[in-house]
Amino acid sequence: MFGQQPGDVYRLRAQSSAPDADLHHVLPPDPQLHPHDGLNGEEEPVSTAATTTAVPSPDHSSVSNVDGTWGERDVGGPVNHRMAMDDYESMRRELSNLSRTQSRASVKTGGRALFRSQTAQSRKSKRSQTPKSGQRRPSSESTQAEDLEAGDAEGMAEKEEEFELGGFIKEGHFERRTAEGQSAKKVGVVFKNLTVKGTGSTTTSAKTLPDAILGTFGPDLYRIVSRFVPALQERNAGETRTLINDFTGVVRDGEMMLVLGRPGSGCTSFLKALSNKRGEYAAVTGDVTYGGISAAEQHKHYRGEVNYNPEDDQHFPSLNVWQTLKFSLMNKTKKQHHSQINVIIDALLGMFGITHTKKTLVGNEYVHGISGGERKRVSIAETLATKSTVVCWDNSTRGLDASTALDYANSLRIMTDVSDRTTLVTLYQAGEGIYELMDKVLLIDQGRMMYQGPAKEAKQYFVDLGFVCPDRQTTADFLTSVTDPTQRVLKEGYELSAPKTAADFERAFKNSEAYQKVLADVEDYEQYLKNTSHSDAHQFKQSVQEQKSKTVSKKSSFTVSFWRQILACTSREFWLVWGDKPTLYTKFFIIVANGLIVGSLFYNQPDTTDGAFTRGGTLFFSILFLGWLQLTELMKAVSGRVVIARHKDYAFYRPSAVSLARVLADLPLILVQVIIFGIIMYFMTNLDVDVSKFFIYELFVYTTTICITALYRFFAALSPTIDDAVRFSGTALNLLIVYTGYVIAKPQLLGQKIWFGWLYYVNPISYAFESVLTSEFAGRVMECAPSQLVPQGPGIQPRYQGCAVSGAQIGSTNVTGERYLGTTYEYTRSNLWRNFGVTIAFTVLYILVTVIGAELFQFVGGGGGAIAFKKTAKRVLTSGSKVADAEKGGDSGDSSASSGQLSTEKDDRSAPKTADSDEIFTWTDVEYSVPSEGTHLKLLNQVHGYAKPGVMIALMGASGAGKTTLLNTLSQRQTVGIVSGEMLVDGRPPGLEFQRITGFVEQQDIHDGTATIREAIEFSALLRQERHISKADKMAYVEEIINLLELGELQDALIMSLGVEQRKRVTIGVELAAKPSLLFLDEPTSGLDSQSAYSIIRFLRKLAHAGHGLICTIHQPSSLMIQQFDMILALNPGGNTFYFGPVGDNGAAVNSYFSNRGVVCPPRKNIAEFILETAIKGGKRSDGKKLDWNKEWRDSQENQNLLAEINRIKADRSKLPAKETTQYEYASPVWQQTTSLTRRMFTQHWRDPSYYYGKLFVAVVTGIFNGFTFYKLGNTVADLQNRMFTSFLICLIPPTVVNAVVPKFYQNLSLWAARENPSRIYNWFAFSTASVVTEIPISILSALIYWLLWYWPTGLPTDSATAGYVFLMTTLFFLFQASWGQWICAFAPSFTVISNVLPFFFVMFSLFNGVIRPYAQLPTFWKYWMYYLNPSTYWIGGVLAATLPTVPVDCAPQEAAYFNPPDGQTCSQYASAFITQVAKRGYLLNPDARSACAYCPYRTGEEYIALLNVVPGDKWKYMGIFLAFCLSNWALVFFFIYTVRVKGWGFGVGYLFTGLRMVVEGVKRVVMRMGRR
Repeated sequence: MFGQQPGDVYRLRAQSSAPDADLHHVLPPDPQLHPHDGLNGEEEPVSTAATTTAVPSPDHSSVSNVDGTWGERDVGGPVNHRMAMDDYESMRRELSNLSRTQSRASVKTGGRALFRSQTAQSRKSKRSQTPKSGQRRPSSESTQAEDLEAGDAEGMAEKEEEFELGGFIKEGHFERRTAEGQSAKKVGVVFKNLTVKGTGSTTTSAKTLPDAILGTFGPDLYRIVSRFVPALQERNAGETRTLINDFTGVVRDGEMMLVLGRPGSGCTSFLKALSNKRGEYAAVTGDVTYGGISAAEQHKHYRGEVNYNPEDDQHFPSLNVWQTLKFSLMNKTKKQHHSQINVIIDALLGMFGITHTKKTLVGNEYVHGISGGERKRVSIAETLATKSTVVCWDNSTRGLDASTALDYANSLRIMTDVSDRTTLVTLYQAGEGIYELMDKVLLIDQGRMMYQGPAKEAKQYFVDLGFVCPDRQTTADFLTSVTDPTQRVLKEGYELSAPKTAADFERAFKNSEAYQKVLADVEDYEQYLKNTSHSDAHQFKQSVQEQKSKTVSKKSSFTVSFWRQILACTSREFWLVWGDKPTLYTKFFIIVANGLIVGSLFYNQPDTTDGAFTRGGTLFFSILFLGWLQLTELMKAVSGRVVIARHKDYAFYRPSAVSLARVLADLPLILVQVIIFGIIMYFMTNLDVDVSKFFIYELFVYTTTICITALYRFFAALSPTIDDAVRFSGTALNLLIVYTGYVIAKPQLLGQKIWFGWLYYVNPISYAFESVLTSEFAGRVMECAPSQLVPQGPGIQPRYQGCAVSGAQIGSTNVTGERYLGTTYEYTRSNLWRNFGVTIAFTVLYILVTVIGAELFQFVGGGGGAIAFKKTAKRVLTSGSKVADAEKGGDSGDSSASSGQLSTEKDDRSAPKTADSDEIFTWTDVEYSVPSEGTHLKLLNQVHGYAKPGVMIALMGASGAGKTTLLNTLSQRQTVGIVSGEMLVDGRPPGLEFQRITGFVEQQDIHDGTATIREAIEFSALLRQERHISKADKMAYVEEIINLLELGELQDALIMSLGVEQRKRVTIGVELAAKPSLLFLDEPTSGLDSQSAYSIIRFLRKLAHAGHGLICTIHQPSSLMIQQFDMILALNPGGNTFYFGPVGDNGAAVNSYFSNRGVVCPPRKNIAEFILETAIKGGKRSDGKKLDWNKEWRDSQENQNLLAEINRIKADRSKLPAKETTQYEYASPVWQQTTSLTRRMFTQHWRDPSYYYGKLFVAVVTGIFNGFTFYKLGNTVADLQNRMFTSFLICLIPPTVVNAVVPKFYQNLSLWAARENPSRIYNWFAFSTASVVTEIPISILSALIYWLLWYWPTGLPTDSATAGYVFLMTTLFFLFQASWGQWICAFAPSFTVISNVLPFFFVMFSLFNGVIRPYAQLPTFWKYWMYYLNPSTYWIGGVLAATLPTVPVDCAPQEAAYFNPPDGQTCSQYASAFITQVAKRGYLLNPDARSACAYCPYRTGEEYIALLNVVPGDKWKYMGIFLAFCLSNWALVFFFIYTVRVKGWGFGVGYLFTGLRMVVEGVKRVVMRMGRR
């Protein structure tokens, strides 16, 4: 290091008797473990005064007295360096006991001695023994306390005697150390002339529906093909951008480098290049070495030793913390050391203060789990468990408050010190406490290096260049501000000489002495490597190799064998399933319920020939249903990709291990499902009660379900998105159903002119279906059902009867199962085990392709793209405008740059007047509580305050204090719980329009992403401003807002392509468009860099000057930022106020309040951080009693003054005359709301084409396959049946289409419910109408395409009346399925419930319409209500009534029923009475024959559909009823949106799920009791 590092300050502080200045500061590592410290050889004096705070510290005599926690303040303890080191030593001693047996065994077998006594003195770094010139030796004073892992030298020696360090480390338990006590896995990172280039431009045009359609056969197709054929990829084609320009430097082991820069400057690209993640870049040149190991060698053999951590904490949410860490260690620990994993986990949890979260789910934004701060620490602990050597952290404090961010940085310091890591971190809002933890700093702007060197010298470097650091500005903020022309401040006289552009700064730095020190540092480190013959690299390689299992290749990057990777991943799969119990329980409930429903449909089938066809339906459904239910695996397969890709980089496992682990986990899970479902179906439907047949049935249902699941994962492995995977899987499943041989019998599929008949051979279900069918019918002799005896009636003798069933023989009224199957399907039981082998082969094939796809394809993006503009946009962006993050594009998940910071050079008071009201909002005794475990949990407690026009209020508090809760309560947005207290506007209760005329800026920036900035602001202005204001005036005001926000260049950009700061400004603009008098803002600076955050706050200051009152929660305010606020409202956990008053000049008012109570803010302390730390740590009175800040505030004079001021405001303002104007809850009329929203939704679907495209895709593919599978149907009985089935197959479309409708509708519903309805932009009627109307055109177009591709090729009647009728019915069907999905979504309380409810609807819709089970055979229970309530009954009935009655039937010879007439009679003489009087249908093929009479059961299609309970003359009645179903669907959309979403009715669903949960818990208790017995 250059000179004394900040760590020396902490060492000296640790030696002094003075208490620690700050509980969040950590004690740094032993200088002997960091011999490269102090390269300048000069020690700067340390000012103890500068590090002393008046915040009372806890008694240091006992660690247990430390108050506060990391992240959540009510549990656990703070991250303390001494405690962490003690935990580490405790863990190592405990592990020694575990390893003692192994060590002694090794000695007995001739292994190396593992007992090695060491003292602290013997653990000096090898490098420190040969210091370079000018290196400072540790002083005798510092050496007395230099080993932070020990208390004193003797104690440490004793501990080391107890701990068998050599044996434990060399066997690779936690980390390996050399005999000298140093880490054996330590390598510094050297980068020389590093240059990174990216692809693409910064802007693009939005992709629309025509682009998507045309791209199917053009660029999109080429991209898909090139993904599978790497030779076709043009990686370096087109425009490139320089992201990193010629960087040189070094980060040694044990050092932390802070990488600073505005978003888009190149920080992420630099970290990724150093961590060897180069795949997304066009070119990476220069040399990067790791202790002398080349980047290529590192990536090939040591990938998991250099890690990059993105800013988002990506974990499996349904794993708990213990499981997450356990899994990490299972993949990084040799088998013989598995007994030590639990001890290591406990040590990690203790080291980072998260022991209390051990069994808590990790969670995410959708799954409730641990807090964000705790999740950060889980990420750190997981990374420590990887035993990696170099770690790069990208903006990992995003979303944390200042105190939690500091604790996070302390955790990184601990991790670096404990293991001699090389740590690089980029932080966008780094406080001074964080900055002081760093050894080095690197400042980047526009991909150019502006400074690199010691962190403590960076500030002076830029001061010497002529820049001014304002008082109370943190060093990190100062350095970043230098890169911003609108933020930096120059000294007088330096206006011309100071650097201006990034190139100027780069040139100045490379000509400076600081850069020469960097080069000297690089040269010195490389010289050290040469002098030691790269001993660090050799030790590193040896250590990595010794950590591996014996079965792992030396060239492999992985620690454990492939088989153990699979086992670990299998364990995780079971944890994931068990961690998501609601889904698991719901799935089994669906299986049982559907088994009972379908079992009852085929209940007690007759053993006669009447049950022959329906038995095929039973078995067909049996082998399909569980496989169809496995579609939920698609979401799991796609959603876990980010975590799997990160774990691959960590070298935990191969992605293929996950694919195989999922198969292993499926085996028992699907077995349980099959047993339950099979028992219900088999015995309810009266299948043959034979043990061998039952197990064959279960075997094939089991293997087929596994096969279909493997097929889904096959598509998931090859699909970039979940939409693609669902579309392809749904289409494939439909094809599997059609070409199984049940809908169209095998002889027809293979023997007639069916274009796609060959699909039968590549369909695994067809083989399973043949096997279960032949097994069921084997040995079965079926009596001919009375209804199928031919002829029958008076005078008919049994011996002269035949049976109208395929396979029946002349003169016999019995039919064997073998003959029936042989004639109908050409099936034979001899193929049973062959078919089993084929099914297994298909399963293996799908699994193999999935495994290969998992290894070859990685669809996890490395960032975003360019900013997208609408097609007609007139872009005025200049080449110098920073429109997107050059590294990350405009991806919504990262902190992209703006198009230019909000100008702060303008006079703040020059903002236009954007608020028309001078009303004052007051609140008194506000309380809020929510139901919790039978009682009420109070979240707000007697909060008072007021908001005046022109006043900015900062709402502050620790995590969980109730800041957002108070904001939601004051803005009248709470939908659950109990609110009490008094909230008044000018002394009167808020009116009907309160929510509309106040603005609420949400933290999440929720918008319709396909709208442009201008469209979003115009939409808000048109619908929220008073209805008497003209449209021209509203548009003029929008122009003012866009100019005020400085978004003119980006006004036509799509919101979904913007960066964080840009979206935040849009959110503010949308609220400003309503001309609110009061603006509530929830964390407006979350996720922004310090300059963007400051720009936003300065902009809010402008709004205050323009007459707005502002109440704003804020979590990481810098000193400069907090000075922009007028007042602070500070809360403690429980929603207790402990301060409400002015900020004062440099926080003088705040300091006055607290200093009067004995707690003084140090001179250079950030007043915001001071408030948070004071509240968290408390304080002490002069008599030693602890201060209760909540009580102090309640009893204070300041609180009395506040209440007096509120009373004065109420008294004065209530005297003013009330507004006489009529108040409207929604400003604009319903018609205007509806038309505006409908226009926006059409635009949304046009610019986000995947939804409409998916509907068209399904219509085209299903239409083609349906039309050409049943191409030019003839007039045989089989063709008659196929005419019915070709119409019926439209029932296969809803599962795919409805599954697309539901998420789109839910997305828009969530936007309306979360932001646009609370803001009173448009009401429920407008939302419902727009949602329904926007589905109509695409439904009609899809219906037309499907009808054209299906109807004409099949050869159905071509007369205009029939064809037109079928087209109308097809159109109604497509309208029906869209509105069907919408009302289900409107009704269901959550997305999980929706996905679980849909299977019930699809099963009922498809099975209870008289096709699969004819009406006459339906069980009585279903026959008289479900059949008539089913919409598909009327659609199928109407189409069949239109298309079949006039079709003549020409029986094929094998379709006729044969019988012999009595001697002397012709067929006609014997059977004519039967045909005309008894059967009243059919005809004889050979009426004049005297033997082998052939009876065809149908003369025309009308006779056929009569058996289906369809009457030809009722076709218009059928259309009318089906139209009524469509209209009722639309009515239900309106009804459920109003009742469920507006009124909050539950319709008993909550009670139903509570009951189900109680039943499940009861069953579990019974099973557990039985297990104990």
